[in-house]
Amino acid sequence: MGTPSRSALFLATALLSGCSGSAASSPLAAVPTEALKAPSVGPAVLEAEPKASLEATNEGPAPSAAKSTGDADKASAAQDPPDNRPRLGATGPFAYIYKKPAKSGLALGYIRMGTAVPLRSTKPVPGPDCLRGWYAVEPRGYACLNFVTTLNLEDPYYLALKAVAPEKDAVWYYRYAFSNGAPMYSRIPTKEESEKEDFKFGPRGSFAQLAEWSKGHEELLMKEPIAATDPVPAIFAGGKKHIAGGTRSPDQLIWRTIPNGSMVAVAKAFEAEGRTWLMTPDLMLVPADRVRQIKRSSFHGVDLGNGVELPLAWNRTKAPKPKYIKQDGKMVAFEGALLPKTWVQVTEEKETSGGKTYLPIRGEANLYIDTDDVTISTAKKGLPRGVEPGQKWIEAKILPGTMTLYEGEKPVRASLFSPGKGGVPVPGLDNTKYATTQIGTFPIEWKDHVATMSNEKSEAKVLWFTDVPHIQYLRAPLAMHVAYWHEDFGNPKSAECVNISPEDGHFLFNWTEPGLPEGWGGIRPGDGNGRSTPVIITAK
Repeated sequence: MGTPSRSALFLATALLSGCSGSAASSPLAAVPTEALKAPSVGPAVLEAEPKASLEATNEGPAPSAAKSTGDADKASAAQDPPDNRPRLGATGPFAYIYKKPAKSGLALGYIRMGTAVPLRSTKPVPGPDCLRGWYAVEPRGYACLNFVTTLNLEDPYYLALKAVAPEKDAVWYYRYAFSNGAPMYSRIPTKEESEKEDFKFGPRGSFAQLAEWSKGHEELLMKEPIAATDPVPAIFAGGKKHIAGGTRSPDQLIWRTIPNGSMVAVAKAFEAEGRTWLMTPDLMLVPADRVRQIKRSSFHGVDLGNGVELPLAWNRTKAPKPKYIKQDGKMVAFEGALLPKTWVQVTEEKETSGGKTYLPIRGEANLYIDTDDVTISTAKKGLPRGVEPGQKWIEAKILPGTMTLYEGEKPVRASLFSPGKGGVPVPGLDNTKYATTQIGTFPIEWKDHVATMSNEKSEAKVLWFTDVPHIQYLRAPLAMHVAYWHEDFGNPKSAECVNISPEDGHFLFNWTEPGLPEGWGGIRPGDGNGRSTPVIITAK
């Protein structure tokens, strides 16, 4: 995959691993297809601060319960008055927000399809490249009223997109599936049309095993088929598509083919015509018997404080590791075990026995862990160059596979991540080609709430991962992003990106700066959006 320029955004990635993103043209081009591509971003800035958890969706704390349903309704009405602010909604993948009412400079962010941003004014502002006018959005910037935006939030097509859009803050917005090679329909096909599908794609439930490059993407695949859990959406009732909209012709039966090895987000699953159908967030239909369900990862890091402090010893393997007890001067394996992807607190007082080195387990008297069995999260002493006192920053170490979040000199969270499977980069060799994660200091350049990742510059046709949540680009194509297709965190896995778990990705996205304004689907630091959190990647 070629590396786009710093001024081109970059939802970029590599084909052979979990590092995915879509390279795209600059939004400076005044052509209709611009809205289907990703925005431009420039160098990230460290802007000064102003002086004046198939599991249930994890959506954060619930509101306090009232004594009765009536009381709850009254409390809700009193605390949450109706939000009647005018909004601009998006019906296409990217509706870009610019600093001024013109497609010039670098995009501040964008509105994702099915979501809407509050307006600062209902009066359109004239400007170039926008015949229907620019609208001032909250909290800053302007978006164009064009073929991918609407002021009519009762528009049926917008409402259909909104019903499956990732509006609420959550770890998981969708289920996901691995394609065996499948059609993506505009409506439910007839029996005769399905027979044509069988001729092209082979027997239902069959698949061709991909090469070694795909192995890391298949670790969480489930044998159980995806079950129908939803009623037939009204827009597809009776086998017909009742709502038209978007940039694709409703008269075309197969809109796309999702190749073997690509991944698809599942917004709804329903039964019709004797098959289970999966509806995607962009309102396409995929037959469930041509995909394999991806199991959700449960791995996550740990908040530090309240009795949990560094150093931590992590078992980053897939097998339990023994604890040891010291008896008669020798280390003997103890019945207790350190389970895969879990941690214990240790001290720095090393013990040597039989040519091996052990660390005492803090809080477990006379118990030790073999240093060969674990990787250690340690605290950095002092502030890195360019980081201010109290500022948030992240340290990611390639060889140990550890990630630590700091506020100034204080570590506040520790976890594991997966760097590039090529190991430590070699100066002069291309990171993408050799699947290595770059070393250096990278202020976050761009944040995507939920976005499809592919290495292809136009609409992806070879390989893509749809609706990846909580993506943070460091220096395109290098990104720190959720990998929902594996949970072997702590070990080299990606093509070059910083792979993190879904729960860690959710935490990081909300913790790093800048925060995502209401209704925005993506944001670039600077130009009033706030400062950027630096990520420092080292070899060890």
